[in-house]
Amino acid sequence: MQNIDRPHIKYKRLLKKGGDFIVNILFYASLLFIGFVVWHLFLVASFNIPSNSMLPTLRPGDKVLVDKITTGARLFDIFKAANGEEVKIHRTVRFRKFRRGDILVFNYPFRETQSKIEMNYPVYYAKRCVGAPGDTLEIRDYEYYINGKHSVGGGANVAVRSVYMDRDSLPVDSINGYRAMRYAKGKRWTIRDFGPLYVPKKDSRIFLSKDNYLPFKKVIERESGKKLKCKDNQLYLGGEPVGSYTFRCNYYFMAGDNSADSSDSRYWGFVPEEFIVGRVLLIWKRNGKYGLNFKFDKFN
Repeated sequence: MQNIDRPHIKYKRLLKKGGDFIVNILFYASLLFIGFVVWHLFLVASFNIPSNSMLPTLRPGDKVLVDKITTGARLFDIFKAANGEEVKIHRTVRFRKFRRGDILVFNYPFRETQSKIEMNYPVYYAKRCVGAPGDTLEIRDYEYYINGKHSVGGGANVAVRSVYMDRDSLPVDSINGYRAMRYAKGKRWTIRDFGPLYVPKKDSRIFLSKDNYLPFKKVIERESGKKLKCKDNQLYLGGEPVGSYTFRCNYYFMAGDNSADSSDSRYWGFVPEEFIVGRVLLIWKRNGKYGLNFKFDKFN
């Protein structure tokens, strides 16, 4: 009887060892997957730079790591967002705010039309924050001024632009296919001369008139859920007369370092804080080569 049972016992032992091996593989694979998800959602994420709008700081094809630790990771229903539905976005505890001069990765703030702010979940942009909440931003002959003081950051200075084109050949109005933001009915700024424009800050209040409401129209309609219209020189929000507005969220003004060839806030307006993924921490791959590059121009 013992000789008859031995092959059967060996077979059971082999099955047990094989089963234990598979269970162990699945267990460690699950741990790796959970670790990857936690790493990607809460710590850092990798993004590819597709265009030349951030030259010379970021080049097309660069792969960058985006920090979510210090500025807080976003939590929302990714399945609803992927289906184009509106989602409530929460942010984990953060240790620093997004600052003027940071290069930020964010969801493009429009889906089907630029007339309504809606998070475009699959589409990500990387731009420099040149206007933080509460700033008043102005561009004079391509030079940036923040709160009345000249600033050379964000690719607005001549030294950066001259790498790509002669100053006299810079476009007067806009890049092909785009026109700069309207600031009043029938009036537009240009990407060369723009503002002054206040960047909305949470709980700040502005006075509204027919001559200044257009840059804030999409923001106010997003927050209030009502239409803002001008009729007979009077503004109406949801059919009720309105002369001022208090913002409920923080917004940012983004621009490319390659300022003469960048689709950014000068054309389509502010980016809500909820749409920001995080700040670019470093370049980990450039020209097909792996390595860490921390050299970013800072905004003064």
